[in-house]
Amino acid sequence: MGNDFYKDQKFGKSLKLSLIDALLYSIMVGAGESYLPAYALALGYSDVAAGVLTSLPLITGAFLQLFTPTIIQRTRKPKRWMVLSAAVQSMVFLPLIYFETHQKPNFWILILIFTLYWTSGFSINPYWTHWMNNLVPDEIKNQYFSLRSRVAQLGVLIGLVGGGLSLHYKVEIGPFSGFFTLLFLMAFVCRIVSSIVLSQKEYVVEWDSNVTEEKVSFKEYFKFLTSGSDASKFILGLFPFYACVYISAPFVSPFLLSQVKMDYSDYMGALIALLAGKIVGAIFLEQKGKMMDSKQIFFWGVFLISPGPMFWGLSKNYLFILVLQFASGFAWAFYEVGTQLLLFKNQNIKNRISFVSLYNFVMSCAVIVGTFVGASFIRNFSPTYQNFVTLFLLGGFLRVVFSAVLLNRVIRPKDDDDIQDPQAVT
Repeated sequence: MGNDFYKDQKFGKSLKLSLIDALLYSIMVGAGESYLPAYALALGYSDVAAGVLTSLPLITGAFLQLFTPTIIQRTRKPKRWMVLSAAVQSMVFLPLIYFETHQKPNFWILILIFTLYWTSGFSINPYWTHWMNNLVPDEIKNQYFSLRSRVAQLGVLIGLVGGGLSLHYKVEIGPFSGFFTLLFLMAFVCRIVSSIVLSQKEYVVEWDSNVTEEKVSFKEYFKFLTSGSDASKFILGLFPFYACVYISAPFVSPFLLSQVKMDYSDYMGALIALLAGKIVGAIFLEQKGKMMDSKQIFFWGVFLISPGPMFWGLSKNYLFILVLQFASGFAWAFYEVGTQLLLFKNQNIKNRISFVSLYNFVMSCAVIVGTFVGASFIRNFSPTYQNFVTLFLLGGFLRVVFSAVLLNRVIRPKDDDDIQDPQAVT
């Protein structure tokens, strides 16, 4: 996918802008979103309170974004809504900077701010997915989203490393004395600029013809999930698998820091190895993407990430951990690109907006369920090295079991590569 494509195609400029948007958004995630739990702890909240601040706003935001399609249908301004939501998400970091350097906020005020962050972010996704599906030609979807994934991983790496170094060296800026100030200022600037970039992308009004007429209500959401279509089976099959992923995933960092006893520089190296694996995986898919369809990429992603946690107990050797992190990142690149393609490359789905909205909500529920199971295990059996390893073995085993269920629902012989519209089978 060379530069000639961007020059010759009608939406070439918009595709370039989307890459810039991906980079800026991902820097915000790395420097801002990733450090929200640490910010809550730095304010003096307990581990339990920090956990509530991490989980409750996530699930609340995912629930509230279910109302977004109704709002869009009434305003009939999808692009304006997405740009405004991105700008609102950026503004969330400003009161966080203030609270760090002034008085500690009320717990529920912080809950409200975090909820606004997730709600504004989630509310963009359904229509952004529809937008990009129309913007990116089918013949380059695999390559383009692999490239975009690579750019996004680079952005997260910049944000994580920049933020980590800022905290490690206790960098302060201007009149603010808080260590999170630079991180959140970086996150604010990147997201507000990305909202401007978003506003410059091409959007054709005719693309709204299907989605503005789509029936949207909680009754329709329920009908969608129980339709028995490939789309509903994809979401319902992914829920238990994704929950199993989060039985172990949130506890890798505590394991490395508290049980393996990594120092700061080694831990940063482990994070970089994970992201390097994702970048190499995205490069591989960008080059070889034409040889694989979306279901094949998704299959290999699910297949490769399933047994991953089982290897953590084999060795504490740092080189082994780096290799394991790199391999994990490589596998996750397949899963993330494959999932994106299954969400994007569905030309037959008339209920695309409902599909993506439900996907956001159900996957957020899966994160909460999986994290709760993992946290309960560690709390009940004490946080020792062996118990962490046991948790990883349990999480890996359940991933393998439910991956078989998921792949049986998604990877089946068909005449085409699309998840079918639920209306076509009812």
